[in-house]
Amino acid sequence: MSDATNVEADYEALLSFLYVAPVGLLEIDPSGAISMMNPLGAQLLLPVAGAGGISNLFDALGSHAPDLRNFVSSFAGERGTICEARRIHIRSLDSAEPQILACSLIKIDNQRIMGVLNDVTAQVLQERRLQQAESWFSIMLSGVNDFALLSLNANGRVQSWNKSGERLTGHSARDIQGHTLNVLYPPAEAIQGRALQQIDFARRDGWHIDEGWRKRKDGTRFWCQSLVSALEEQTGEVSGYSVVLRDVTEQKTSGDEIRRLLTTDKLTGVMNRAHFFELAEAEIVRCQRFGSTLSALMVDIDHFKQVNDTFGHAGGDEVLRQLGQHFRTTLRSIDLVGRLGGEEFAVLLPSIDVEGAKLLAELFRGGASAIRASVDGSPVGFTVSIGCAQLGAETRTIDELLKAADGALYEAKRTGRNRVVAHGGAEGPERQRVA
Repeated sequence: MSDATNVEADYEALLSFLYVAPVGLLEIDPSGAISMMNPLGAQLLLPVAGAGGISNLFDALGSHAPDLRNFVSSFAGERGTICEARRIHIRSLDSAEPQILACSLIKIDNQRIMGVLNDVTAQVLQERRLQQAESWFSIMLSGVNDFALLSLNANGRVQSWNKSGERLTGHSARDIQGHTLNVLYPPAEAIQGRALQQIDFARRDGWHIDEGWRKRKDGTRFWCQSLVSALEEQTGEVSGYSVVLRDVTEQKTSGDEIRRLLTTDKLTGVMNRAHFFELAEAEIVRCQRFGSTLSALMVDIDHFKQVNDTFGHAGGDEVLRQLGQHFRTTLRSIDLVGRLGGEEFAVLLPSIDVEGAKLLAELFRGGASAIRASVDGSPVGFTVSIGCAQLGAETRTIDELLKAADGALYEAKRTGRNRVVAHGGAEGPERQRVA
């Protein structure tokens, strides 16, 4: 290949580069006269070009950046950077919002200067919004001890860490900047990549809320609610994240207590009707999805009206409290127990078939008959009748399952009480009727 051919190939490669370069490229002399410019450079300068066109960079930007000419004339070096990313605000007649260009000038030799122009309007707007948000939140939260506001870069590492973050966690900016939020997780709760997982969710959905234990610099724990919001450029690319951390330890404790009050029967301590059916529906779906076994018990106190008539409502309430305690000490932690009303209770037994349910029901029944509730110093005995049923082809829903167990309970009542009967099967051991 000849030298001429090589030069021509190099020239074509240069032209290709100039056309596809993502920034405006110009070659000017010390007076600003443009000797070479790529299409994007022309496009960026066109809105400010006067009647004389864009033959001279200093003239085109004269009313917006008059200091460019002075930067060049006062630069004493033989080569090097004259100015870097000098931001120039340009307001054109056909746009209410100013365009912002970043201009860099590099001296190549005494007669040639390379200019680089880049439109940073969207970037500056995003920076301004983030600064305004941080300032606004910082002012708003300056007197609040349980909030912290910070920003992360696109990789999920801490960029800014203000006084609110230091006040909440005890970590200084030097401790935390450049790290991910995983440094705030206690060893027992730290899951590898947990903080970056939240970043992934925020990148996908725009924002994400997470709650869990975090640790302060001194090792103490606090229950933290964190909100991560993605900051997007106009191109759709995520440039960073805004994060709000909040100490909700007190609210969590209060919330747990409120949740307990809303979901628990006050007298017996087992689930109330609404919460039992909520969890029972979910358990039915889980068992059907994985083909697991599930059985149900319906439990009823025998002759409960007679207890109330003899010992008053205080006596009836004490019997109910004792039965609730018996449920908690006899059943497994995975079993669901709910008071459906009055003296009637429902139990779900995951991973137990109807034969196993009958055995457990017999154990429970025998234990209940041995309980003596105390009312004004007098012992009060009671018994229970129990019906059992198993999830199957005819009992696909919670209503159908409990209806089958209730039918078995009715049979236990009809045939003498203080006994266990399984749906579609034989009853439990014969027991003497207790009045």
